[in-house]
Amino acid sequence: MLLFMIICLLSLVSGLPVEHQENTPAWVDVCGGSFLFSEDTKTWHDAAGNCELYGSHLAQIDTMEKNFCLLEYAHIQEITVGWWWHSGNDLDSEGVYRQFDGKLLQWQPIWFPDDPNGSTGENCLVVRLDVSASSGKWGDYPC
Repeated sequence: MLLFMIICLLSLVSGLPVEHQENTPAWVDVCGGSFLFSEDTKTWHDAAGNCELYGSHLAQIDTMEKNFCLLEYAHIQEITVGWWWHSGNDLDSEGVYRQFDGKLLQWQPIWFPDDPNGSTGENCLVVRLDVSASSGKWGDYPC
């Protein structure tokens, strides 16, 4: 089983802003949001649950601009880990990709060669944030 790193996006809980607390991991304000780049390796479902513990959710990459912004941030920070979970998935309907908020993916990501290719066995999405020929590309993997 492959496990990937986690990107969480700080969001709202019960309509109240989530406050940064000293005992929580370091969040960074970048790309129009507050993100946690966690090097914990987890399954997609466990990663989503981990984000929820902080009042957040897996990162929602809504545009190519945000995809490239996160990639550029990772490069500046010299993040060497390759694949990172985000909220994109086709759990409800094969090939119909939705984000955390349930809305359909409105843009075409650059896919890793031969992805998406997992049929119903690979329903959760990752993005590659290292410096490689696959930088910024998406892949589908078992959740």
